[in-house]
Amino acid sequence: MNQQTLILLKPDALKRQLDQKIVDIFLRNGFHIVYQRKVKVKKDIILHHYQEVIDRLKLDYLPQAILNEFEHELVSIIIFSHHHHDAIALGRQVIGATDPSKASPETIRGQFGEDTLPRSIEEKRMLRNLIHASDSMEAVRRECQLWLGVELNQLLKLQD
Repeated sequence: MNQQTLILLKPDALKRQLDQKIVDIFLRNGFHIVYQRKVKVKKDIILHHYQEVIDRLKLDYLPQAILNEFEHELVSIIIFSHHHHDAIALGRQVIGATDPSKASPETIRGQFGEDTLPRSIEEKRMLRNLIHASDSMEAVRRECQLWLGVELNQLLKLQD
């Protein structure tokens, strides 16, 4: 089975010039790059991307914190495939726990993470955890459409 997953390298990863190191970790874990490009983040896209989180957490400062972290910054959008494993589950395993301080040392966030969830909440800002990974095939489709448009979604013929 050849499944794909969408990864966003966030502004904190790019500012720290970790993008190639992170990509190399995926490649060493048997992933292949299907598509890669950097984009400047627009307000409507990033707020839509995080809408579920905004709704779930109900933190009054969160929409502005998201904009402060992302708006007009670069993110690297990467679609990876993996031939022998569930690309979504394996990708999330390689990345590690959302809170870098709780991530295993062998994961991306465990190796490179410098932030903690309690600190980000105390400072009323986004958690700087380097990377986003789609959590389901539905999310891959939705996020590809949001970030890259319908044409790429159709081109890649994303399948379950």
